[in-house]
Amino acid sequence: MRVAVVGAGRMAEIRAGALAAIDGVELCGIAARRRSRAEEFAARFRIPVSTDDYRELASTAPDALLAEVPHRLQDDVVRWALRSGMHVLAGGSLAATRPAAREIAALAAEYGLVVEAGYEARYKRVWHAAAEMIHSGALGELLAVQTIALVDQDPHSWYYDEAASGGMFVTHLSYAFLNPLRWILDTPETVAAIANRKALTRAGAVRHEICAVLLTFPGDVVCSMTAGYVRPPGMEAWDVRILGTDGALDLRPGDLEPGSLRHHPQRGPSVTRDFAPNDAFARQAAAFVAACRGTARVRNPAEDALIDIELCHLLAASADEGGMRLSTTAITAPDGAVAMNASGYRHRRRPS
Repeated sequence: MRVAVVGAGRMAEIRAGALAAIDGVELCGIAARRRSRAEEFAARFRIPVSTDDYRELASTAPDALLAEVPHRLQDDVVRWALRSGMHVLAGGSLAATRPAAREIAALAAEYGLVVEAGYEARYKRVWHAAAEMIHSGALGELLAVQTIALVDQDPHSWYYDEAASGGMFVTHLSYAFLNPLRWILDTPETVAAIANRKALTRAGAVRHEICAVLLTFPGDVVCSMTAGYVRPPGMEAWDVRILGTDGALDLRPGDLEPGSLRHHPQRGPSVTRDFAPNDAFARQAAAFVAACRGTARVRNPAEDALIDIELCHLLAASADEGGMRLSTTAITAPDGAVAMNASGYRHRRRPS
């Protein structure tokens, strides 16, 4: 299986390395905006072709493509790859905008190609351990979820650029931690958000810099999420707390770190579990390759990752309206997404 790569940053190295470690996978070409970066990347991974124009990668006859670039550019790369007959592993969310996400999901369905969004949390052992405890009834009936995910974002990076990123909800909140929570608890039934922008107010910067989000998940589970791009360097702010009638979980899922989990039962001492090393990227790469070969399914297919973008669109609209509570009934999960969720957690089965 031949895989081409677009992007030569740190995350491209991590994901390309995970793919290259799989038997039968060959990295056949690398494209980056700066040719020198592409050449350095090619030398590191022994890739025969390097270029500054991703469209030239078609000459390497790839079966699949890894896109690890800013979201707006990713949209163009993914559409081109699908129309060229390639499966796609995207580095982040499905797309920067709802129209682009819908188009990409439609193209994937039309051409019968695998598109996997880059949310590796669904492959991370700490999240799987939490899901197993929740759906085994170890916490009793779920009551509430509380999360905080703050990063000290570089004001000069594309993440802070509204047009390049698609906004903070898409680039950050979906990753931390809307996508993994939705995987475990199903699609929320109502959403509301308030947000502000104070640290960086220049033209073109993200409209929503810090947000507070309220969600209701099926089963009358209430969830509050705080996320944003301002955090003092010494502050720890990457946590998930899940409360049930018979106990609670404190997760520190980590970003590139493996993460840890602390279980607080209603009776008895609290227990901490550490999860090392972080093999989520390797597990996601393996699932992607297996799906391309027709022997497995990915956990973030286009039709499901589209739901994250639809929810982020509603949250941004709610924030723009000052916190209006919005129903998600207009979001229709395609049959594939419903089947994937049902085969995992909706009916309290063991995680796949």
